Amino acid sequence: MYRVIIVDNEESVRERLLFLLSKMNSDFEVVGSFENGYDALLSMNSLSPDLVITDIKMPYVDGIELIKQSKIDLPLLQFIIISGYDLFDYAKQAIELGVLSYITKPISYEDLSNALSRAKSELDKKLYVDTNIENLQNKIDKVLKIIQDNDLNKLVTLKEIPQNFKEKLIADQIDLEANYFLLGCFDFDDEADSITYEQNELVNFYLDRYIKDSLNDKKFANKIKFITFTKDNETNIFILSKEKIVIEEIRETFSEIITKIRKTCGVSLSIGFSELEDLIVQNINYTQLSYRRLYRHAKRVLEYRTVVGQNIVLFYDDIDKNNSSSGKVDENEYKTINYEILYGRIDIAIEKIKSILNNVTPETFKDTYFFVLNNLLDAILNSCISLVTLYDSFMPHIDIVYKLFNSKTGAALFQFLSTLVYKIDEINKSQRLNKVDTSFSQITFYLEQNYKNPTLSLEDVANKLGYSLSYISAIFKKNNTSFTKYLTDLRMNKALLILKKDDAKLINVASEVGYDDPYYFSHCFKKHFGVSPLDYRKK
Repeated sequence: MYRVIIVDNEESVRERLLFLLSKMNSDFEVVGSFENGYDALLSMNSLSPDLVITDIKMPYVDGIELIKQSKIDLPLLQFIIISGYDLFDYAKQAIELGVLSYITKPISYEDLSNALSRAKSELDKKLYVDTNIENLQNKIDKVLKIIQDNDLNKLVTLKEIPQNFKEKLIADQIDLEANYFLLGCFDFDDEADSITYEQNELVNFYLDRYIKDSLNDKKFANKIKFITFTKDNETNIFILSKEKIVIEEIRETFSEIITKIRKTCGVSLSIGFSELEDLIVQNINYTQLSYRRLYRHAKRVLEYRTVVGQNIVLFYDDIDKNNSSSGKVDENEYKTINYEILYGRIDIAIEKIKSILNNVTPETFKDTYFFVLNNLLDAILNSCISLVTLYDSFMPHIDIVYKLFNSKTGAALFQFLSTLVYKIDEINKSQRLNKVDTSFSQITFYLEQNYKNPTLSLEDVANKLGYSLSYISAIFKKNNTSFTKYLTDLRMNKALLILKKDDAKLINVASEVGYDDPYYFSHCFKKHFGVSPLDYRKK
């Protein structure tokens, strides 16, 4: 059943529409009836109608303006216009706004029935088309994905690629033509038997989404392409490019992805990447590449988690082939700590710091111990939104460095870094909250200075302050109000003050608080306070 609201300043017209609608069919349910566009706008979002039947000529907010304003928040809303004026200009504007029907008064049963039939047809068509196209495309995509998974599972087991299999890859829309290749394998850091089916499905869902969002980002636009496939219940990914792949960009991107997975799903993942294959240097094409070797190397890299830790991105070239005694911490470890603090996952960040400090000691990392501590401190400090606040409220940078390198025990070092992390988290939360509060203060201050302007709109505020319409709406929503409600409350409260202190005429009071029409002002005042301005003054 579709939801309808009626807007007309004539009570007899509203009652006739309600009567006719009740006699016609049960496809439409009237959820609201209003005598002007202003009242309808205030209730539009809460009622969520599918169809609006509105007059054009109404006080305060006319039908054309009602349609324009409603479509900002409800772009799919449909409209039927009724009017006592069969004028070309109105009809032209209605067509431009995508109105379904234009009915002239007096309203006949036949005209309304035809308009509603057309409305139902359009609403049904959209619902049917959207639902069926989505369902059909989902089925096609699922079948194709299964075929592609089977192809890629076979590809990473072959020593050589036979000609008929090359043709099958092309037929199944797997395009491997590129100059540079990486193959990555995701893996749960916990044992497989500790991961439930539900957790596995949740991780696969978000992993697919985060990969698409990240690799389709403008940073990688037209530079790389990627193909994901599942093997042994684990997600794997080919990253291909005709231009050289920047390893650090890939490392940073996938660090963010696995951090998001941990935040969203509460599950730790790592990813191992093969070496970067340069086919130009090797003077071969993609059909001569050993995908089996790339897969084997990517899986081998993951074995090094026992040394360098979990929830990390590792590359085959990261492996310390010479087994240097100086010790090494993967750069991604520092980035992960940085991300965890920024995301407010303080307990996880501290556990990661503890893990590094347990492995990094002056004995095991005798040549690089202070270098590792310095990198760890940089990762922590870089997660602070306002270093100025940190240095003012906690201690200066030079004192932080001194404290770090002069801690006499591992326990004291860990305690200091934990305190630092908690302080940074406190500052970050405060800074984010202050930013939102500052925005709200700027917006409300502007309204305080300009509420007398009768044409003041959300667009005026956005243009003046440099915020987007959606951001301003979100700020008002966070403060449990809306632009229209806040401005109306402001104007009404200003009107109270004027009515209390002097005997100004109603037309002057209305003008002082941003209303050109004293009758419109009186309507809004009574709706707001339950009493007219004149009765309020008498009391």
